[in-house]
Amino acid sequence: MSRLLCEGLVKRYDRVAAVDEVSLDARGGEWLAVLGPPGAGKSTLARLIVGLESPDRGEIFLDDRLVQSTRPVDRGFGLLSQGEALWPHLSIAENVAYGMKGRGVPRKERRKKVEEALGSIGIEAIADRKPGDLDDLQRRRAELSRAIVDDPDLLILDEPTGLLDPRNRPAFREDLRRLRVESARTVVLLTHHRDDALALTDRLAIMDLGKVVQVGAPVEVYEAPADAFVAQLLGPTNLLQGQVAGASTGGELFVRTTIGRLVGRLSTRGEPPPGTPVTVAIRPESIRLGPSLPADANRFTATVERQSFQGPLRSIELRGPGEWPLVASALHPQAPELREGQSLTVAVSPEHVVVLLGRYATGPRAAEPAS
Repeated sequence: MSRLLCEGLVKRYDRVAAVDEVSLDARGGEWLAVLGPPGAGKSTLARLIVGLESPDRGEIFLDDRLVQSTRPVDRGFGLLSQGEALWPHLSIAENVAYGMKGRGVPRKERRKKVEEALGSIGIEAIADRKPGDLDDLQRRRAELSRAIVDDPDLLILDEPTGLLDPRNRPAFREDLRRLRVESARTVVLLTHHRDDALALTDRLAIMDLGKVVQVGAPVEVYEAPADAFVAQLLGPTNLLQGQVAGASTGGELFVRTTIGRLVGRLSTRGEPPPGTPVTVAIRPESIRLGPSLPADANRFTATVERQSFQGPLRSIELRGPGEWPLVASALHPQAPELREGQSLTVAVSPEHVVVLLGRYATGPRAAEPAS
């Protein structure tokens, strides 16, 4: 299990820094996700790590070995690239063996490794078929088999579910989850799909405009985002503008917002003085709808504007104080019976009112990132 360390990586194209002073530490045996929107610089970072691009500045270490000047073939990294990469005229077995054949690995050893790689993903039955005869999930599984055929210490997964039909993404996530359980290797997963990042990895590195803006365990980043961009990237979020009104003895903040005074918690360390502009982030699932509401929660009156049934969830659009729109969500079996136009009291616990420094919201919205 190798450790990957990137220090101060920079890669420019003309005057644009696709990767801008990026430092990452993927610990031995860890699955680290680099999550960001399209254009954040994730694929460029992947190409720098595996050696398909050279950094303009910075260093890449595998354990104690400096590798940014080492040829890709000599780094020993496995890569599942973002685009389709199977040779259409070769069988799946020949595709998986292609790199080993070029390196002069004996035929018998190649055959054994191909069988093991295909078997670990459960696609032995398609070994003799051509890529054009397969569906997108089978092709992606074949590409994953090729990436792991040499049992690399470090595996790079660049948008692993990006080319898949949405119906096939959960199945491939299960393939990756099983791979994680059955083999001990360091993995860097780069994606704009939050479900991949949250479900599969030990830590998240949030990337935007070439920079890493936050690193932490998935639940930590979800519950304490560094800013509104991170909050929205990880799921639907109600954003409210406000000002700090003071601090409580328990370390909570009082914030004046467009829906009234709220008690919340600062997502970062420190205690901003009264009057500091802030943005409040509230996840839809954190909004409680009567009849039983916590005694210590923030409470306010809202009007039900619209409901939508989403299978296990029900999404409820509300109009809060000051005509500010909010979105709540609840498990359908546990959601109260509501009607449009109904007025009700709702509540949010202070621990779920996240206070972000600065004013990031330009208007009322509950943001939904690309999935």
